[in-house]
Amino acid sequence: MVNKRRWFISIVVLVVMASGIWHYFSLPKNVKEVEGLAEYDSLAQQPPFKKIVLRPFKHVVVNCDLGPVKVYLEADRKSYIEMHRNFMKYVEITYTGDTLIIHTLKTPKSTKEKPIQRQIYLHSPDLQSYWGEATQTIFSDFATNRLTVNSRSSYIRFVSCEIENLTLTTNKACNYVLDPSCSFNHVFARINKSSALTCLARVQTELRLTAVNLTYITLSQQNASKLRIVKD
Repeated sequence: MVNKRRWFISIVVLVVMASGIWHYFSLPKNVKEVEGLAEYDSLAQQPPFKKIVLRPFKHVVVNCDLGPVKVYLEADRKSYIEMHRNFMKYVEITYTGDTLIIHTLKTPKSTKEKPIQRQIYLHSPDLQSYWGEATQTIFSDFATNRLTVNSRSSYIRFVSCEIENLTLTTNKACNYVLDPSCSFNHVFARINKSSALTCLARVQTELRLTAVNLTYITLSQQNASKLRIVKD
């Protein structure tokens, strides 16, 4: 009789404990909301750029239908292009001999749900000429004997370049900037009345400038002695 009573009490205790545990876990919990993105969320939302290998080229032509497009040209051991995946379908790439032709089509506006970054990154071991309509063009790390730039861009900048003979021409409004990190032997620049030139790079031999006036021309002191003015 005593054993049965102990067994019954043990069963009751177990039932009470189980009921208490179930009741505890069934209660609603206070969840603290944390603002911001988790690390994996921020990484997943980084702009997805795609790299496309190109056959070697020496000349580049960039035609733009409409809208701001930025072009970055950088010296590299191999030829390839990088673009935002949502921008790729609005970019046509063709070749004519050793000339790479890039044509950007009319592109819809970027939205939060569908971001479109109108940027083109071009890498090449050898570049001899560039003709571009991009809004902004930047050359970096090129070391070459000759480079001719016929610009339709509104802004062109040279960074960390060593070029023997650089030729700059434009019939549009363009702001040329030659950074102090660059070195040139000869610079031949034709600047119209709507354009500007800032040359802070080292010009070793001659800076030959064709311009209406020097209103929008900025030179370092060392380059002033190398300046040769040609009447337009």
